[in-house]
Amino acid sequence: MMQKVKSKLKFKNKRKDSVTILTDPYRYLKNQFRKADSNNSGYLDFEEAKDLCKSLNIKLEKEDLRNLFNEANTEKSNPASKEKGEVLNEDEFVSFYYKLMRRPEIDEIFRRYTKNSNQSNRMTPEALLDFLKEEQKDDLAIEECKEIVKNFESSDDKTSFTKEGFTHFLMFNDWQELLSPISRTQVKADQMVHPLSHYWIASSHNTYLSGNQLTGESSIDAYINALKWGCRCVELDCWDGDEGDPIIYHGHTLTSKILFKDVVEACKKYAFEKSDFPLIFSIENHCSLEQQDRMAEHLVSILGDMLYTELIQDDEKNMPSPMSLRGKILVKAKRLPPSATGDDDDNEDESDDDERDESKKKKDKKISKKLSDLVNYIHAVHFPGFNNNDAKFFHMSSFGESKTKKIIADPETARDFVKYNTKQLSRIYPGAKRQDSSNLKIVEPWCAGCQIVALNYQTDDRQNHLNRAMFAANGGSGYILKPKFLRDSITAYSPTSPSGLNRSEFPSLILSVDILSGQHIPRPHGVDEGEVIDPYVEVKIRGHPDDYNEPDNHKETESVHNNGFNPTWKQSFVFTIKVPEVAFLEFKVKDHSHSGKDQHLGSYAIRIKDTQEGYRRAYLLDYSGKELKPASLFVKINKRWIK
Repeated sequence: MMQKVKSKLKFKNKRKDSVTILTDPYRYLKNQFRKADSNNSGYLDFEEAKDLCKSLNIKLEKEDLRNLFNEANTEKSNPASKEKGEVLNEDEFVSFYYKLMRRPEIDEIFRRYTKNSNQSNRMTPEALLDFLKEEQKDDLAIEECKEIVKNFESSDDKTSFTKEGFTHFLMFNDWQELLSPISRTQVKADQMVHPLSHYWIASSHNTYLSGNQLTGESSIDAYINALKWGCRCVELDCWDGDEGDPIIYHGHTLTSKILFKDVVEACKKYAFEKSDFPLIFSIENHCSLEQQDRMAEHLVSILGDMLYTELIQDDEKNMPSPMSLRGKILVKAKRLPPSATGDDDDNEDESDDDERDESKKKKDKKISKKLSDLVNYIHAVHFPGFNNNDAKFFHMSSFGESKTKKIIADPETARDFVKYNTKQLSRIYPGAKRQDSSNLKIVEPWCAGCQIVALNYQTDDRQNHLNRAMFAANGGSGYILKPKFLRDSITAYSPTSPSGLNRSEFPSLILSVDILSGQHIPRPHGVDEGEVIDPYVEVKIRGHPDDYNEPDNHKETESVHNNGFNPTWKQSFVFTIKVPEVAFLEFKVKDHSHSGKDQHLGSYAIRIKDTQEGYRRAYLLDYSGKELKPASLFVKINKRWIK
């Protein structure tokens, strides 16, 4: 009981810290000031301020810019500062910045919650409490609201908010982001006790490659990067190497080669840096018996207690949970029959022949008993079909991209696939034709309950963007609990349209999205020079075909002419989402072109389940996963459930 109390107190303290601590905006502003101060004088003259505006993607009439500059230049008439003249010091520059960043949409919120205030143009902690409850759906105590005001108010009076202080709170506090810091940093322990088959698992395809599938470089760093992203299933494509030591590379291609043991050592070091929960080694075994034995020896000697080698007990009916396997590495590979006393033949391929490239098609070969004995809960088998009486919960099959599409396209086999995935693991991988390391569409197999949908992590594309959105929550653990209809084999559900869900148990969602404004939207490709952009926002719902194929679930704002600094849209959209449990909200900011293709400026995606209501900030990213801070969208979200 005492442990539970301590845990709750720890959670509350983290929650309070996240709400009340300021994400320092001044570091960014000081950096901008120093960059603009071309002669290192400690001041900005008007020409330097004008150049700064250009670099920040701001286009204003010279007269308007001069007026804002003069308003901020408060020390000009100060007798002690007469030598300063027509320049801004750091403090005045901050004032100049906020005048440029005037936010009418935030001013409107401020007025609404201060109209009955006894203090002129001030928001009291009580008014802030009302705002948080009504708009943000956030229940705080009045003492916490006082602490917020104290931490975010920029004036000397820290007992209530000015407009600027309230703006600081909304724009520079983690808790006001679309994804809460609690979801981003904390694992929900009570959701980590289901069988492994009940989770979506962050997974990589041909993890060793840092480029294409034919001539790309094989790299230890590729494994390290994937693990740092929270990947929980990495692939090891193993072949006989020189001097009896197995190697990893894409067989029969010009990709470079790395030692198996070096990969295992790197994975040991970084396996649990991002997540404590189990890591799966998906082994593609092309080695001779002698080198398979060597692989087994490396796994045992290098990983030690990290390697999970417990035998499956006769009374077990389901896979173990991520919680029970914390800090453990599991091997996914072929396994000999229990009766085998020595090395034996392997006469089946776990994957579909139509999807395998020539390098991975295998003739009958022997399996090392040493390596086989390291396989327990993830026993790779050729897919025998659905409703197979000999199927075991620990049997896992791999499905190529085209076979997966074929299964999901047929309503009958699609439902069988969902049922299969409630009990057993499935691994989905990109088709052999994707030699450029492009990726399959990831949401479709997720909607069928497929746990291990393997992506080429090295490719900067929308699929990896959505993959990062899927696994952003639950503390970045790499494990996301599937909804009940993807865990319960008797629930009526289809990943094809219509879903067939019982609305009384799984209600639809009316999602209202207001695209209010943007801040610091970058030019294409992150360049500092060039024309000022005309940004607009595409808003899409991705997920089940019932939702993604609905034309009304694809919207876009008007473009804002010549303003990437603080464009204002104030456009509202309403989406009806029939299967919100597998749905994503995606924002894509583009530059409207009058002559060529509209350029992608930045994106943001989040699971509907993880989306906070109220006025929220969404920081933009590029498809490599790089944050484009301070580039962001300011939006308002409202959810209404309908049965």
